[in-house]
Amino acid sequence: MKFLFNPSTDAPFNLALEEVIASHFADEAIMLWRNRNAVIVGRNQNTAAEVDAGIVKAHGIQVVRRMTGGGAVYHDLGNINFTISVRDRQLEPEAFVRNARVVLDALKSFGVAAEFSGRNDIVVDGRKISGSAKSVLGSRTLFHGTLLFSTDLSMLTRVLTPDPEKIRSKGIKSVRSRVANLHELLPQWDVENFLTQLSNALIAASGAEFMEIPEDMLAAAGKLADEKYRTWQWNYGTQTAYSYSQGKRFPFGTCRVNFNVADDRIADLRMTGDFFGLEDVSQLCAMLNGTSLEPQLLSAAIKKIPVEKFIHGATADDIISLFDL
Repeated sequence: MKFLFNPSTDAPFNLALEEVIASHFADEAIMLWRNRNAVIVGRNQNTAAEVDAGIVKAHGIQVVRRMTGGGAVYHDLGNINFTISVRDRQLEPEAFVRNARVVLDALKSFGVAAEFSGRNDIVVDGRKISGSAKSVLGSRTLFHGTLLFSTDLSMLTRVLTPDPEKIRSKGIKSVRSRVANLHELLPQWDVENFLTQLSNALIAASGAEFMEIPEDMLAAAGKLADEKYRTWQWNYGTQTAYSYSQGKRFPFGTCRVNFNVADDRIADLRMTGDFFGLEDVSQLCAMLNGTSLEPQLLSAAIKKIPVEKFIHGATADDIISLFDL
């Protein structure tokens, strides 16, 4: 087994590197890495229903979908991620426990009484410090998880609490747990110290050999990040139908949009409010039905429409802001 350390803090690149390692790296491996502020969404989730879009935009938080299932999680530099790539297909539920054992052993070497709980969590005194997920890729299995050390738990709560009246989803919602930071138990270390200590403990517990990540794998990860993990379709696209509603007050009056989403396109759009207009706003709605929700495509479509005819005093940017998923 090889121990890999990934210094990148860019979420799309890091998730791409995981996929490259699991798919193409000959050896079994353990890798540690961190992301700067990011929300990582489960493979089968509706991103719009998991994330507070306003908080994400205001704080420059990356939103990236991973290739494994489970719920949405918040990452910052106070959170350490571990990746374990093994050669065989491990489909049984006990595989989580078996592969998390090396992490549990490392924590116990620090005097932390961590234990595996439920389907895929590590807890201390009933509070969650780690969640994990897995994916089978061909003849190999990828396991990965988080270790909360000094994560901003207030931001975690804010960014993963979207307005329930805004998005009504039929998708798989995340289950929120009572969480804790390991720094409470290891106050003598900051996150950088802990990362060093954890690296040494994992190498000792697993018998892994340290190895620099090969340049060709880094290049492959960069290419995959651009082609997949940085795209709107991967990160926000969903096969799950849902409904959306948002209203705002503008200088021209109030305006609310209500619509259904199917195959990432607007359907059954209705616009209501106390605004005035020369033409029936239903004509504007008809023009936008069937439009993709990908921001660039939606913005381009709205900017082609003389919205002022339908909503007096409104600009294209005003209307675009109502579709801020």
